[in-house]
Amino acid sequence: MTVSRAAGGLLFACALLFMFAGFFATTDPSTIDPELPCLPPEGIHFKSPSGNPQWRPYILRRRSVDGEFGEYSKLHEKQIPIEFLVRTAGQSGSAADSGGDLHLFGIAPNHPGDSPHFLGTDEYGRDVWSRLLFGGRTTIAISLAAALSASILAIILGLTAGFTGWWVDALIMRLVETMMSVPWLYLLLAVRALIPLRTSPWTGVAVSTALMAAIGWARPARVLRGAAIAVRERSYVTLARAGGASRWHLIRWHILPDILPQANTQFTILLPQFIASEVALSYFGLGVGEPLVSWGGMLAAAQHLSSIVEYPWLMSPVWAMLPLFFALHLVADVDSDKLPLTMRAFSRH
Repeated sequence: MTVSRAAGGLLFACALLFMFAGFFATTDPSTIDPELPCLPPEGIHFKSPSGNPQWRPYILRRRSVDGEFGEYSKLHEKQIPIEFLVRTAGQSGSAADSGGDLHLFGIAPNHPGDSPHFLGTDEYGRDVWSRLLFGGRTTIAISLAAALSASILAIILGLTAGFTGWWVDALIMRLVETMMSVPWLYLLLAVRALIPLRTSPWTGVAVSTALMAAIGWARPARVLRGAAIAVRERSYVTLARAGGASRWHLIRWHILPDILPQANTQFTILLPQFIASEVALSYFGLGVGEPLVSWGGMLAAAQHLSSIVEYPWLMSPVWAMLPLFFALHLVADVDSDKLPLTMRAFSRH
């Protein structure tokens, strides 16, 4: 239970970071600084260069090497103090719409137009930390919407197949087997590739969400169908049917409450799969496009092995996804046996 609580705490912290990305980011994610391409991460220092404690944190900015792209001297050029609760002007018309937003971290007023880069910058000089937060918000929002839609579709079809039986069950199961016989990630890429690429970013968001929901419902539907069949044969359902309960009453008060824990588990399992799918779509240029930021779009800059070796901070979405996936799978394993008992007790009154 302690590990599960830690995983839940991590997910809650991630939710806060992504929901309030504009506050925790240091700058607008689409702000370009041509003077600082591929800048290495800048750590926060609490001690002066002489080793004495310093109450105001600061960063040490390296000096770029003239005539070399993404090359910086080992000696730091200047010491820049960090301020808290800084309000910046931002860029008008940016995708993040962060003009005039309040940021938790920022540069002191005597360094206008600058910002700290805790995770460095990309090849265009855009802040990786800010893009990681805004990209995570986009990717997870799409994945949440797709997982919720797929779960609702799986509940409807799985419950219908398991409770109705006969030819309805056979028809739905043949459809499920057909969907599961094709690798859904490759099917997702193939279907998305058939749709015109020259679409608005929000159209790409809608298309990605709809495609993932339409393709990812099959496996949860089969699981929920088996759960519905098991519940349908239980004694209290048989007694309720013998007492004249309608089909809707049986579904609403007896079968649906008992399969909700399985549906919740399937939703939690689908979410990391859909996050990886959205990242794959955007990585290949089939998902969310600029000016919206996504984790897959960020990883597209690290397609070459040389970029990964020389600029490992460009892989920050991968390092963010690993603990996120681990926490989601831990939450999916939480014992939820109390939920159906509680709802069943409520339904009997």
